[in-house]
Amino acid sequence: MKKKKPTAYRFSLLAWSIVRFLIVFGLAFIILQPIYFKIVSAFMSKNDLLNPAVSLLPGEGSTYYWSRAISQMKLPSSLINTFLLASLVSIIQVVICTMAGYGLGRFNFKGRGLIFGFVIVILLIPTELTWTAQYIRFVFFGIGGHTINLLDSYWPIVILSLTGTNIKNGLYIYLMREFFRTMPGNLEEAAYIDGCGTISAFLRVIVPNARGMMTTVFLFSFCWQWSESKYALAYFRDIPLFGNIFGSITGGSVLETNIVQNAAAILVSLPLVVIFFIFQRTIVKSVTLSGMAN
Repeated sequence: MKKKKPTAYRFSLLAWSIVRFLIVFGLAFIILQPIYFKIVSAFMSKNDLLNPAVSLLPGEGSTYYWSRAISQMKLPSSLINTFLLASLVSIIQVVICTMAGYGLGRFNFKGRGLIFGFVIVILLIPTELTWTAQYIRFVFFGIGGHTINLLDSYWPIVILSLTGTNIKNGLYIYLMREFFRTMPGNLEEAAYIDGCGTISAFLRVIVPNARGMMTTVFLFSFCWQWSESKYALAYFRDIPLFGNIFGSITGGSVLETNIVQNAAAILVSLPLVVIFFIFQRTIVKSVTLSGMAN
């Protein structure tokens, strides 16, 4: 028969469980309370906002602020433009970062450490340092002896993504590099024995085994580009995007403006929350395999 554990020991386990519950509950409350009040306040009417007795739940209830947020966000056009830009940029970054990460993670060549150092520098340097030079370059973009203005088009972001210098490109290259370093080296050797070349082995063997990490990079890039505002404000003026239209949302008074912006922020964030819950296992598994969790 199993011996019963001492009462003091069981009491200490119970006390520690209660303490952990209180800590987790307190942290969850601190994180979720602002989100809850943002959602609740967006459903309140003007009378509810002026009524001090109304706080946790709407009194009369109204969708007035949601309708104002939707109209000022130009939701249909901004949603389509943001989705197209985020999808295009994400696909390009997955392709570029996968090739760069594979080269840095699987091949030994002179200058590899220096190139990887440049990748880290791209990741660490704030965009404000290169913003002005990039902006001028895209305003007077040279093709031969001619210059064209690339503003109000997808080209500035596409060019930055193709050259691996877009926002967070360094992070995505780092993720792919660390993932490829953990893969067994006999994968390419077996492919070479079967008659594959370097490119064929990469496409037929490496890429299928890296689909999880490539999906994670795509999701990271998509979510970041979805709500990115710095480049959206600089390069897009006539094209409505979530990143460049949020600051123009108003509601009359300061309080009503905050309520409308809260509703708009929830509308922008909702698709990202859904994406996270669908792909959270893939993200956690891929980041763990990359070595970042260690």
